[in-house]
Amino acid sequence: MIRGVRMIRYGFIRTKDEIKFLILTCMTYLPFPVSYDAIVDICTWCDDGFGYFELSEAFSELQDSSHVKKTGENGKDVFSITQKGRETAQAFQNRLPYTVREAAQLSALRVIRKIRRDAQISVTTEQKSEKDYVVEMTMQDVFSIRMNVVSLQQAALLEQNFKKHAEEMYQQLLSTLTHNYDE
Repeated sequence: MIRGVRMIRYGFIRTKDEIKFLILTCMTYLPFPVSYDAIVDICTWCDDGFGYFELSEAFSELQDSSHVKKTGENGKDVFSITQKGRETAQAFQNRLPYTVREAAQLSALRVIRKIRRDAQISVTTEQKSEKDYVVEMTMQDVFSIRMNVVSLQQAALLEQNFKKHAEEMYQQLLSTLTHNYDE
């Protein structure tokens, strides 16, 4: 808020209860526990009527009321909807406008695809000597490549680029390797 000017938000979701119903609705579309960041990504993509802090408070209350449970997975906190949460979502889903429910489903699918994609891509860097690093980049069940580079900066750049563009790199590598060089 700037000098008494109130930010206008556009959206259907405005009350804390509506935010809670949205969170629960979004979580019903998730087939596995996800991080809090994934929940924020899914929910904020659905409606512009609320902000991060309102979402955070509502999410915390859903944990306190046992609608959502937190567990640890690979050293990270992940969250899933409980049976109580599913029943509540089902009972109150009609309180959310159809367009918001539809956006929740699409947003959840988008995040699920991203999580699955990211889980299939891995990069490791091993230092062999002062100016010799080996970077192994893998797209699970598709391809893996090991490259030697001369600096940690090069290794970091390979890692960053591979994580963002693994599919494109695969296509380029495949095209290069299947090119008929005898012509």
